Amino acid sequence: MLRGKSRYPEHLPLLSRAAAIFRECFDPIVATSGRDLIPVMVYGRNISGQEFGGMYCLVLMVNSLVVSAALLRIFGQKVAELPMVATSREYQGRGYFQGLFACVENLLSSLNVENLLLPAAEEAESIWIKKFGFTKMTEHQLEKYQREVQLTVFKGTSMLEKKVPNFSETTSPI
Repeated sequence: MLRGKSRYPEHLPLLSRAAAIFRECFDPIVATSGRDLIPVMVYGRNISGQEFGGMYCLVLMVNSLVVSAALLRIFGQKVAELPMVATSREYQGRGYFQGLFACVENLLSSLNVENLLLPAAEEAESIWIKKFGFTKMTEHQLEKYQREVQLTVFKGTSMLEKKVPNFSETTSPI
């Protein structure tokens, strides 16, 4: 779990690789200012009314290589968002993202976060719903969240949500 804003020199190559994976898997996400939002979000920068300083970049590494990455922002115990996830094309289909997502859920559960939200592209929506247990949010639900926090919403996506599992109840003591 890396925080781009903190700028630890040893994190920069990992953040750079995560940004490269996002660029490999997504069309450019361009702000109204014309700037590419991918590095802005990965490095936790702020631009023209958009505040990404609270963004964390989670990476899954295999043999010292970043193979999967996710951006995560936690808004307190009520809600967190996962605005972008990707696995390098070379490593797709091997279950790496499932492992990274399990870590995200465990982290959020340990922090007692209740809900996880994400913007889903139409072609990925059924995977999020069928494989990861998300449901489509109503317009009313989305408006309610947007009154409380500044969500990352991309044009052409629908917002999904999921109750974060409470792993402490299901995990037996060692």
